[in-house]
Amino acid sequence: MVTITASHTVIPEEPTPQGRFWLSDIDQVVRLRHTPTLYIYKPKQNQENKTIVETLKSSLSKILVHYYPIAGRLCYIEGGRLELNLNAKGAVLIEAETEKTIHDYGDFSPSDSTKELVPIIDYNQPIEDITIFIVQLTKFKNNEGLAIGVVFFHPLSDGLGAIKFINSWAKIARGETLETNELPFLDRTLLKFSHTPLEPRFEHMELKPLPLILGRNDASEERKKKTSATMLKLSSEQVDKLKKKANEDDVLVMKKEGSRPFSRYEAIGAHIWRSASKARELEENQESVVRFNADVRTRLIPPLPKNYFGNALTQTATKGYIGEITSKPLCYVAQKIRQATELVSDEFIRSQIDVIRSFEHLDDARKLFLNAEGEIAPYFGNPNFHLTSWMSMPIYEADFGWGKPINFGLAYVSSHDRALILLSPEGDGSVHVCLHFQIARLELFNKFFYENI
Repeated sequence: MVTITASHTVIPEEPTPQGRFWLSDIDQVVRLRHTPTLYIYKPKQNQENKTIVETLKSSLSKILVHYYPIAGRLCYIEGGRLELNLNAKGAVLIEAETEKTIHDYGDFSPSDSTKELVPIIDYNQPIEDITIFIVQLTKFKNNEGLAIGVVFFHPLSDGLGAIKFINSWAKIARGETLETNELPFLDRTLLKFSHTPLEPRFEHMELKPLPLILGRNDASEERKKKTSATMLKLSSEQVDKLKKKANEDDVLVMKKEGSRPFSRYEAIGAHIWRSASKARELEENQESVVRFNADVRTRLIPPLPKNYFGNALTQTATKGYIGEITSKPLCYVAQKIRQATELVSDEFIRSQIDVIRSFEHLDDARKLFLNAEGEIAPYFGNPNFHLTSWMSMPIYEADFGWGKPINFGLAYVSSHDRALILLSPEGDGSVHVCLHFQIARLELFNKFFYENI
């Protein structure tokens, strides 16, 4: 049981720009909810809670000067479009404590227990009243450590932007100064494409209805089945083994001259899709779709600035039949993931944005990605899957002055089958896979996941 002991509203330390702030079409169709993440710390020396809180409040006030949109509030305008009101209402810092020890939470896999360590958001209020950024500082019993639970409203930024914000905040908390090249680029009008007529030029499979289990008319039966989350760990040797397996399989596609080796993401992602396909025990002619996001920052022409702060992701997808996914070599599955990633070109991104812009009301566009409750509208469960990789993100640089986090991850259990791939905090090349999967199929998934590696 977590007890809230105090709550503080933190506003920018200096006056910041006022008015309305334009949000891009990509910002409009992300999940209309906060993303809850959790950092776990084990300070090398005891620090007074009062000192920690004052440090966090002071540094948060300073970083909000540079990231002033985070201190604003969202609002709706004509056509269901979201805008940001730059009213400097601020962020919120919550103080809390728990009677549990740091060991009571195990490996901090997402659960009802870890959910206690992040702020609770009331969505039964006007969007204009919802705080964009809330952080909860929780002390474990016997001063064993600290948890920093963060909730960040997704329309303001993707994961990379949020992580860079947290890391910059931490740097200021350590008493350091941000360099010019660390400041965020806030102008989103770089994504304000105004051409007419609109020209969607791709099939955009990632926006099509997902396949259902053969013989079913909807996904209602699968939606009722409970999921749980578990943290699967791959040693650096196991990661190397998967990469080697993907790159040594004797398939024609790997014989092509100039074909570059599959990355660890492609190998691990293919292995996850295959393990899920085996665990579900579906018919061989069952179709399965995997959706994932690709960062557009360097794919657009011209590329976005390195420190672009906002949502700069586009969805892409790949599909295959269960029989081929489970029986063909790993490189066959990895190649499918690669092809979906390589599809995301400047032209593809602009075409997908044109699809969004083609709707008169944005609520209709959101139905391709979201429903009114902010959940992913298509069911990403059996027979489909959602992959996310944060392996390239500097998630362990959030040192607020008491050392780097010993753990980082999501703090909620998804109702959809998905996997988040992270580097481990040890920095030894090992990988953590935060898997959300149907409970009834989880044991089989684990069996196939660790089989022969």
